[in-house]
Amino acid sequence: MRLYDEKSAQSILEHARFMLGKSLRYLYGDIIDHNGGKGSLGQSVERYHFQYSPNSFSEPDFPMAGVELKCTPLKRTTDGSMVSKERLVLNIIDYEKEALQNFDNSSFWHKNSLLLLMFYLHEKGIDAVDFIFKIVRLWQFPEEDLKIIRDDWEKIHKKILSGLAHEISEGDTFYLGACIKGSKGGANKRKQYNSDILADQRAYAIKSQYVNTIILDSLLHPEMTDEVFLSDKQKARISSIIKQSSNIVKSVSEYDRDETFEDLVQRRFSLFYGKTIYEIEHILGVKITDNPKAISNNVIHAILGVKTPKIKEFEKAGIQQKSIRLEPNGTLKESMVFSQINYDSLVKETRWEDSVWFNTLTQRFLLIVFRKNEDGNPKNAVLEKVFFWNMPSKDLNVAKDFWTDTRDKVRKGIFNDFIAISDNMICHVRPKARNSADKVMTQYGWQDKKGYWLNRDYILDIVNSNI
Repeated sequence: MRLYDEKSAQSILEHARFMLGKSLRYLYGDIIDHNGGKGSLGQSVERYHFQYSPNSFSEPDFPMAGVELKCTPLKRTTDGSMVSKERLVLNIIDYEKEALQNFDNSSFWHKNSLLLLMFYLHEKGIDAVDFIFKIVRLWQFPEEDLKIIRDDWEKIHKKILSGLAHEISEGDTFYLGACIKGSKGGANKRKQYNSDILADQRAYAIKSQYVNTIILDSLLHPEMTDEVFLSDKQKARISSIIKQSSNIVKSVSEYDRDETFEDLVQRRFSLFYGKTIYEIEHILGVKITDNPKAISNNVIHAILGVKTPKIKEFEKAGIQQKSIRLEPNGTLKESMVFSQINYDSLVKETRWEDSVWFNTLTQRFLLIVFRKNEDGNPKNAVLEKVFFWNMPSKDLNVAKDFWTDTRDKVRKGIFNDFIAISDNMICHVRPKARNSADKVMTQYGWQDKKGYWLNRDYILDIVNSNI
């Protein structure tokens, strides 16, 4: 006999909360041992705690209440706080069926409009049935987020409808992604609509940065959590994060008809194209720093009317801001630098889709393009264009070859023959250190600090195609 009302989301939630601070083995040890604990943790929760057989139906897990159950892992950071371990993977996309739907009757919305989220702390070396559940809550997307979720779905759907499911990238969207789903890293292929080209199997997924905002919100509600350690310092940090971030869009009424979040941002910037930073200061009545490293961030905040250090929509989407400074004649001297390579971590990367470089390149970027003035004054630079960008799938294939070459050389202990900018492979490896003495200790001994870069010619092509 089930100990909850299948028709009531609140009853289902209250039953789920019996798991807070406990593991499956603690509650159902003998049964789990007898049955071998087969299946994923989520399936075991369905089978033992909620007493129904896991399935892959298109309906939510609790159809009469419209509730979909998702168990998702937390990880502990070095300061003891808990963050999302990964994106929240939802349902597999059937391209042929989804092409014929709109958002309101899509498989995504039908199945995931009301989520029961059960966060557990993932710990290495521990059986899944011993993981402790730390956060249990219901989640519905707030109106301002749902607007962006809808736009994301439409962008994914447009590629599906056009027979371009094989070109989908997680970087296409802000909060809702379509991640590759399959144990063999893209080896699972599916038929798609309006094309004979097989596409990677993908699932809808809420991006990990957005999941972190759900976690952060949950920590403010004690009834949703159990023994989630928060020091005074961490509590202060959470309070600071909340106070230091604000929205670009305060109400969905700010959107023009049929306008997406991306359209709205570009509309606001377009009013200032061709103007110097001095002119932008005068028009907006603000003071913008003359520090070249901080100018672009100051300009973004001033134009978007955000007075806090962080922008909520960008934080939720994991938007990476990158400034590009063209020479007065339109050329570009500098390549674009990214993170320093952690050699010891790189050699352990086995799947391209799990690599640091893949996850960097599949983010969405906000590129801010300035044209320098011949007098060298940074505030006489002109704002040329601001646009969102993500790397297309054909270029990701080149980046994969670059990553494989870099990883394999490090595994062999080769540190002086990486792909260079002269090899014209979109990406290259070059020093990322203060000086020649700035080195890092690795399992191969002391090595020069080097980083991932995107070639300046590649960046210039992106800029020229968008201006």
